Amino acid sequence: MSAYSIKTSDNSTLLHLESYFSEQVPVLLKKGDSFLAYDEPNQKVGILLRGLMYATYVAESGQEWISRFFYAPDNAIVSSHDSFLSGENSSEAIRAYEDSEIIYITKPEFDQLLESCNELQGLVRRMAEESYVNALKRVHMLQSLTASQRVKKFVKEHGDLVSRVQRQHIASYLGIHRNIFTRILNKI
Repeated sequence: MSAYSIKTSDNSTLLHLESYFSEQVPVLLKKGDSFLAYDEPNQKVGILLRGLMYATYVAESGQEWISRFFYAPDNAIVSSHDSFLSGENSSEAIRAYEDSEIIYITKPEFDQLLESCNELQGLVRRMAEESYVNALKRVHMLQSLTASQRVKKFVKEHGDLVSRVQRQHIASYLGIHRNIFTRILNKI
């Protein structure tokens, strides 16, 4: 088991998964390095030990948007899940936002573990459920909250990221213009 303490909402999911990763050697990614590039199949799933990573996608307009931030301990599982599960090319890219340390296993290793361990199957199901709930919350936030409410919610839930992430990147994640984000942030 790694010396790092990582948690999820039930405080056990990631710790169990981490034990399956314990024999993996951590990989150091420098700021800007890719974990997954656009249009390549995602063949790995990782646990972020240190640092900050982010996922992006390109809209039909050609604009790149940030869809997720990965950071320990709260959002430490790093993968483009739809590509990982389907084997299709990823519509997302995942890069290191700052120097980061990650452990990961490949899709064939993951599939072999699933076949050999019923406990892992339940663990993966719970992780998928948590991921779905978080995605649903994000959709609801983007659809129902005003820009001001989104910024306040982000600051309340992820305040530590405000000092680590450039304003235009948080604004992208929140689906608002950087100037609007800055104006609202300055009023908080």
